[in-house]
Amino acid sequence: LYKIHKTPPSTRPVCSDCSSVTNALGKFIDIMLQPVAQAQASYFKNSYELKCMLVGMMLPPNASLFTGDAKSMYTNIPTDMALPLIKNYLLKSGHQFGLSHDMVLAINAALEIVMNRNIVRFGDIYRWQFSGTAMGTPPAPAWAIIFFALKEQELIPRWSERVPFYKRYIDDGFGIWYHHPDPAEDARLWQAFQDDFNDWHGLEWDFVGPNDSVDFMDITMKIVDGKIDFTLFEKALNLYLYIPPKSAHPPGVLTGLIFGNILRIHQLCSRDDDINDRL
Repeated sequence: LYKIHKTPPSTRPVCSDCSSVTNALGKFIDIMLQPVAQAQASYFKNSYELKCMLVGMMLPPNASLFTGDAKSMYTNIPTDMALPLIKNYLLKSGHQFGLSHDMVLAINAALEIVMNRNIVRFGDIYRWQFSGTAMGTPPAPAWAIIFFALKEQELIPRWSERVPFYKRYIDDGFGIWYHHPDPAEDARLWQAFQDDFNDWHGLEWDFVGPNDSVDFMDITMKIVDGKIDFTLFEKALNLYLYIPPKSAHPPGVLTGLIFGNILRIHQLCSRDDDINDRL
């Protein structure tokens, strides 16, 4: 996979594992880990759910917004570090999710197979991925969510005075930053927060902010009169490709596209004039 919207452009070793030997095992792991991933304090389902969390919040004058983007998160998660960390966490907390000791050991054994036996083909070349998340496998998102959540469990409470709100969607984080009255001290604290974030088994993050406005996932958030205003955000490379009305799809697909976009605009935009313009 070639990600041309990155600067500089970068590659990812993504390969679908459908019909592979480990696919069924990966689906089993995903089913077991999804409740664990969704129970993490930083988890949110989608941008509309995030908006619902923020829409009624009143912010003080010293509040700003920031985002964090993990650098190639999947490929930079060290497998030999992540496996024992996740195993120990599940052994300690698995009972909260109905996972017995034996089930945790089974999940860990399955993870070792899926993450350490990822063989991909490109043309007539075969390669064995011996480090990093096996991208394209079913448990990859839950694996990544849980891995960094283990860092967040002690990081976010430690910074609660400066970061009263924080959420993450796999490798994209969003938070609210309360500035210190002293600009020099504020700059020092912001750098210390970033350093603390980056201190987790080699995983690095790029931060944007703190600013009054940030782009995050498919929304733009801006602080207006102490509240957060929302509108749609679309990347510059969005080609606006839609299925034409005379395609071979069932008639309901076209109607679904129209209603789906209308619903999305109403859900994610704050102002009526903005909604009308986009409709």
